[in-house]
Amino acid sequence: MSKLQFWIVTAVAALGLVTTAANIALLTHNRGVQAEVSQRQQFVQQSLQLETLYREIVRALSELAARQNDDALRAMLQKHGVTAPGASQVPPPAPPVGAKR
Repeated sequence: MSKLQFWIVTAVAALGLVTTAANIALLTHNRGVQAEVSQRQQFVQQSLQLETLYREIVRALSELAARQNDDALRAMLQKHGVTAPGASQVPPPAPPVGAKR
């Protein structure tokens, strides 16, 4: 084997090692990203499952406020954007003076 062939083979081997190291680094990074995405996906799935429960709770509170004529409960629901049945329709507060629309 000549000197030129030796250096070509050495360069190709070094390039292979660099490529392998880059592959390992990307693999490690991708595993971390996949774990994060998996956690987010699990959170979204659990949130969707709880959405029905939350709607039922809000509906029950709304009906309770209407049935017992509970102004404090109605005010709390309205504060969070829920209009209880039978609640007086209060217009939203006016924007501050000088505020742009």
